[in-house]
Amino acid sequence: MMTIQLEEKNPDNKNNNTNDISKTDLIPVTKGVHHDIKSILTDIRTILYAIIFGILFGFFINKGTVFVAPTIRKQMLFQRFAMLKMFLAAVGVSMLSVTLLVLCRRNLYEKILNGYIEHNSRRGVLHYLFGGTLIGLGMVVCGSCPGTVFVQVGSGIVYSLFTCLGGLLGTYFYYVFVHERISQEKFPASSLVLRRLCDVLPIPSTGCHAIFGLIFVGIAIGLEFAVPWKSDLNPGLLSKGTVNPDDATGHFLGLAAWPPSACGAGVGLLQLFSMYFLEKSLGVSSAFTVFAAQACRIKIIGQAMPSLNSFTYGLKNYVALLFALGAIGGSAISAGLSKTIPLGPENGTNILNSILGGFILLLGARCAGGCTSGQGISGTTHLLIGSFITTASIFGGGIIFAFSYSLSNSEWLFQNL
Repeated sequence: MMTIQLEEKNPDNKNNNTNDISKTDLIPVTKGVHHDIKSILTDIRTILYAIIFGILFGFFINKGTVFVAPTIRKQMLFQRFAMLKMFLAAVGVSMLSVTLLVLCRRNLYEKILNGYIEHNSRRGVLHYLFGGTLIGLGMVVCGSCPGTVFVQVGSGIVYSLFTCLGGLLGTYFYYVFVHERISQEKFPASSLVLRRLCDVLPIPSTGCHAIFGLIFVGIAIGLEFAVPWKSDLNPGLLSKGTVNPDDATGHFLGLAAWPPSACGAGVGLLQLFSMYFLEKSLGVSSAFTVFAAQACRIKIIGQAMPSLNSFTYGLKNYVALLFALGAIGGSAISAGLSKTIPLGPENGTNILNSILGGFILLLGARCAGGCTSGQGISGTTHLLIGSFITTASIFGGGIIFAFSYSLSNSEWLFQNL
């Protein structure tokens, strides 16, 4: 440790050996420097992890082809099952990942879990039902969700930029007109929506994660056999790619699509890495909140939206933005390797539906406290009953709206939506 010598208190003592200095005369001056360097390195690692995990997320979602509007809309009509396969595999592997994390780092997982519960502590059943239903409705309208919209941007679907615009408008609308009106006092830990399945079932937490994880993975694999993934792909996407899944000579990184369940398993593993290295659960919709909050740097705007101020600064907030940017990059890499970039407008929607759908999506995501990734994957992974309610509302709202619209409109494929 670098030290400095104190000025001699007895200048008449000529015989003092300058190398013979007592410990009390040593002043450490590098402790703060070491701390700062360590903090900087930690921040750099956090930034890199967020970007890398985002890249992998975007890559897997792109290869699973669940980000294009026809796949999402037809899932709600039970005409395609790629989205369901990927979602079930992601949740299942995520639950199995938690099992591993609990066995190895129980304290870390409990810290993450408690933070997630705290994040949802002011939301009741109506928040989850209403917010989830809005998310499902928005998914059908714009053919996207708060996570896949970044994958759409990376794949070159131009209209996805208007979905992002609608999402920002929905975020501002929520924090200006809705947040303060629906916010409640913290619910007690005994509240039903804050309880976990392992609290109401006679099964330990670890066993519950393992059992449900295996069930979800098993269903995803079963669906792959029942509906072969190659027959479940978007023809327009495959026709654009130079290497399709039927080309045995093509490198697998250049394939236009991979089995959705395999891609979902990749997303599920990202949950483990995110919790271990970033100490947080997966969630993408918060990127819109953090981006919107940057306007609060302007004092008058910050005063108008005080609830957004807490999202304006800090690396923990910026992680969400870095993850989203990584997802855009990961999607672009996947699309570039398969030569499918840019994707045409038939894989998205028109401008009006993109803006409207994005608005509804983020309004719902903020009401529910998360989207298909934050509540659907992470929340159900934590076995929270409130998250199961949200997920059921997302798919229920989307399915009801999709069938209602298809029955009342002669155009089954939503081109006129």
